[in-house]
This record gives sequence, C-alpha cells and structure tokens, in this order.
Amino acid sequence: MYRSGHGLTLIETLFVLLILSVLLSLALPSFSSIVAAKKSDIVISQLQHAVELGKVTAITETGTVTLCKSENGAGCGGNWEDGVILFTDSNGDRKVNQEDKLVRYITFPEMEGTISWRAFQNRQYLQFTSQGFTRYQNGSFIFCPKNNKAELARQLVINRTARARITIDSDGDGIREDSTGEPIRC
Repeated sequence: MYRSGHGLTLIETLFVLLILSVLLSLALPSFSSIVAAKKSDIVISQLQHAVELGKVTAITETGTVTLCKSENGAGCGGNWEDGVILFTDSNGDRKVNQEDKLVRYITFPEMEGTISWRAFQNRQYLQFTSQGFTRYQNGSFIFCPKNNKAELARQLVINRTARARITIDSDGDGIREDSTGEPIRC
C-alpha cells in the first residue's frame, strides 16, 4: 500500500491501542497489589519512626515520653488507626498536662485496615525512660489490612530496650512471620 505521509493509519492506531489495553489489563492487578503492600509498609514505618523519635526525645529531654493512640491529637484515646501522639510526660500519668510538650501527632490518612498493640501487661500505651528504654514494656504493633490478606499484614516488634524491628518473610511464602516465627494472623 502506498502512503503519502509518515503517520499511522486508523487501523494501525486501533491495533496499537488494542495491544496496549491488553497489556494494561494484565499489569493492573499486579500494580494494585504493589500499591497495597507499600501502604502497609508506610503504616508500620510511621510507627517505627514514632518509636525511635520517642526514644531519642526521652534521652534528649531527660524525662519520660509517652506514645499513645489519639483520635484528636490532644490526648490519649480512640483507636490506634485514628492516629498516635508522642509527648513529654513529666509526671508519667499518660496525660498531656501543662508541663508536657506535644512532640508529634501522626495520622494514617491512606490506611485501609486496623492497628493493634499487644504488649506485656496489656498496657495500651508505650512509655520511654530518660535512658531511652521502655518502662518494662515489650510488645508489638500489628497492622491488618481491611481485606485481611495475610500477605499485607505487618508487625513492628519492640523490645524492652526500645529497639524496634519490622518482621520479615523469612521462609519465602509471601507472608511475614511474627516475633515467634509464626505467620502473622489478623
């Protein structure tokens, strides 16, 4: 066929669009699972950052610092997925008083799931001492996605010395193991 210009014919353009739409439909489910996994990673990373900031703040301020769930950014209460506050807690009462200073309020706007804190003595807060340790608290934050897919569940383990580590998938099955080596369950 003779062409007078260098452009594509309508048939060629439609064929290219058809191929692109087929490729896109194959890639889209994979892309959405990558996005969901990154959202899970971001939630746990924000919690890890809050723990590390709490430890550093307790050392530099030479006093107790509290990390707790907060629905309004002004005091403790609500659910972990509402947000968390980190504040200096001069008398250790887990309340923001006049002598206390709000260090950080963290929210999870893109989060689609729940966060739970499981700890020794079942305290629903975490406190750091002036040495940078927790107040005899070790435990873990667990993020469970709304769809309960185990592949998207994440855990942040915190020991008594306030060392925080994100669990990994050590056996390669696509599901991260908790602090005891068992798959994370939501």
